[in-house]
Amino acid sequence: MSEEVKGKEEVRRSKDTKEIKPLLTEEQVQYAREIFKSKGYAEKWKNLSNLFLKHKEERNIDIKEIQQEIIKLKKEKEALILAHNYMLPEIQEIADFVGDSLELAIKAAENPQNLIVFCGVHFMAEGVKVVSPEKTVLLPRLEAGCFMADMINISALRKFKEKYPGRPVVCYINTDAAVKAESDICCTSANAVQIVKSVNSKEVLFIPDRNLGLYVQRFTEQKIIPWDGWCNVHHRFRPEDIKKVRENHPDAVIVVHPECSPEVIDLADEVFSTGGMVRFARETKHKKIAIATEEGLVERIRRENPDKIILSVGSPKTCVNMKSIRIQDVLQSLKEMKYKIEVPEDIIERARVPLIRMLELSKGKEFVKRIFYSQYA
Repeated sequence: MSEEVKGKEEVRRSKDTKEIKPLLTEEQVQYAREIFKSKGYAEKWKNLSNLFLKHKEERNIDIKEIQQEIIKLKKEKEALILAHNYMLPEIQEIADFVGDSLELAIKAAENPQNLIVFCGVHFMAEGVKVVSPEKTVLLPRLEAGCFMADMINISALRKFKEKYPGRPVVCYINTDAAVKAESDICCTSANAVQIVKSVNSKEVLFIPDRNLGLYVQRFTEQKIIPWDGWCNVHHRFRPEDIKKVRENHPDAVIVVHPECSPEVIDLADEVFSTGGMVRFARETKHKKIAIATEEGLVERIRRENPDKIILSVGSPKTCVNMKSIRIQDVLQSLKEMKYKIEVPEDIIERARVPLIRMLELSKGKEFVKRIFYSQYA
């Protein structure tokens, strides 16, 4: 099986598709409240939202001038700028590479620069440090976190494992380094089915995204025991959004992310990871594509495919954490060498194990040797 999430031919309907449900159950609402309280999200998101609104008000700043200063400083300091698909367009424009978290971590390892400016959220910057511990990794805004990643920590994972002893843990890459270090193998949304099937166990613990775990369940006889986490962007898409696109654009092919709810996936034409969406849009013969993902990626796909009509499913969905990083922050990060990402050596060593296991299966041992061990040769 290829690493990419397959499209329509592999979109299997839920065995027991239910009527449209609320976005969150009462239990999930309470769980989300506890996460918000424990992580200080009320104040944190207030600050991030203000930054996002401030960014909208700052559209009169000379972005080109700031971009030119960044490019000049990048050359002087021999830095590599990596930007996630959800970053603001002006940041994507000055990045050396744009992609998902794993793609960017691999790019950091493959390129010779020892200074990495990572434009994304905290767990992704940690991932770069785990793959390339000898390099300096800067995150322009430390408070740029991930709600899904914050929905599980070491103590919660250990209790989960105690509840289901002997079951291997498949850890979605959208987790912090300490959680990866407590897991057996990692996966991405693209290779999750392949990775779970490779695990020699009738029951598998899947963390932290419940929706992705339920998607994988469609393709395996193994029992998936998912953690009850979710992406606060993809979980907001509703079946009604899909139905409205069908009514207004019957000629559009509808593409969704496997982090969407089962009810949304059931109504889609194609299911792809972020990287898969980029490739599908480029290669498909369809001229009109409706995409259910974060608006930053929709904008990227729109830019890269000017000959096609690219629509957002429903209202545009924005990751406030990602959008909190502004072009000025990237410049300040380079100027002041902030903020340096540090991961304890023991966590790095242990977190590399599940990553290496995943990549050996999905990319091969030679690839792993080149990425993880070439710097020590």
